[in-house]
Amino acid sequence: MSNRSLARSIATVFSVATFTFLAACQPTEPKADWEIVHLRLDTPSAGWTASPFEVWETETSIVCLFQLQRPEGMAAQVISSIEASMLIEKSPKPKRIAVLGKSWVWGERSDLDFPKDLASFRSALSSKAKRLEFEEPAATEDK
Repeated sequence: MSNRSLARSIATVFSVATFTFLAACQPTEPKADWEIVHLRLDTPSAGWTASPFEVWETETSIVCLFQLQRPEGMAAQVISSIEASMLIEKSPKPKRIAVLGKSWVWGERSDLDFPKDLASFRSALSSKAKRLEFEEPAATEDK
């Protein structure tokens, strides 16, 4: 193989690799037929997080379930706000948000449900409830 054809082959490989890398780094548009459900909640200390967990469709609403995780180790004892989001398929049904893992006794909100645990949440669903798919939005999409 001549130096010229070797150089041409290397240039081709770098061109393909560069294109593949740049294409993978491009932000994707949110799906047109999906919507973002957003949770914002005050917690008793820093370090609490919330993650999307499940989505259920009932006869009357879409129920979006989030899971709280308490901080590990020491955390500042100051009221903090946390946020989490999930992408779900668009539906004309109203959205309800349920949150698992709340252990403090203040901050009840009429717009959120706080089931005792996953078993009690699922047992409260009707037998016709159907589990739906969801996605976690990219960091730039959830604001």
